[in-house]
Amino acid sequence: MKRIVALISVILLSACAQTPSSAVNVAQLPALGPYSQAVRAENFLFISGIIAYDPVTRGFAAPDIDSQSRQALENLGSVLEANGLSMSDVVKTTVFLKNPGDVAGMNAVYAQFFQAGLPARTTVPGVNWGRDDILIEIEAIAVHK
Repeated sequence: MKRIVALISVILLSACAQTPSSAVNVAQLPALGPYSQAVRAENFLFISGIIAYDPVTRGFAAPDIDSQSRQALENLGSVLEANGLSMSDVVKTTVFLKNPGDVAGMNAVYAQFFQAGLPARTTVPGVNWGRDDILIEIEAIAVHK
């Protein structure tokens, strides 16, 4: 049994190692650290945490959950669009919130962007980025259909 498990593990790891992946970045939404905005691996697009950075003002959206949720989701849409995808291609999101009391406000805005075929979602409240101007961060996984 141990040999079978070991063999399966080796096969899976070698398959993963052979799958090419490529980093994807959107110029108007620069990464704020040493990471890729998104990585494409086969039919999947893994999108790093998107915050409420406004590429027009080059600052953050207003410090309320509605404005920041809307800007973060618009930014997510920009990354998806740059990769030939749309919000309907998103299969999983993880939403990180600074304030636990912001879940309802975020949900109201989120529902405007995801209407049919809602993606799976995890919401993590109480996150502290060490900054007062970030209220939300959204990471996502999308699939080319």
